[in-house]
Amino acid sequence: MRTGQPIISRPAWYDRNPTVRVAFYNAISVTPHAVAERLSYTCPAGKKAMVELLSCRITRQTVATADGFPISEFSLTPSGRTETFILIAQIFVNTVGEKAMVDVGSALTLLAGDVLKGKTGDISTGGTCAYHLAYKITEFDA
Repeated sequence: MRTGQPIISRPAWYDRNPTVRVAFYNAISVTPHAVAERLSYTCPAGKKAMVELLSCRITRQTVATADGFPISEFSLTPSGRTETFILIAQIFVNTVGEKAMVDVGSALTLLAGDVLKGKTGDISTGGTCAYHLAYKITEFDA
């Protein structure tokens, strides 16, 4: 027989004040450009975050004069550490309609201070591409 305070178990992560974070970047007819940050998420202090979806897509709309292999990507920078690319869609063929798609679900848990970034880039000469980046994250009390 126990006496004193009852033991209360901690709620599961999805019951600890969950908040959904969704962001996307869609653009068509984008000309060549240096790598540019399009989306960013930083896990706040006192929180953890479950990354439920990451999506990178790219489509060649018009041919480039000189192909520079356009990219759509996500990187992760764990708090106080080095940035690492975790998901990359890249086109290696200079043909109209060529596509690259990478989607991943329920892949990561982010801790306070971790930074997730979505980026695009194309060092081609001429031509255009359509880009898509998206994430869905559920943030909860740590």
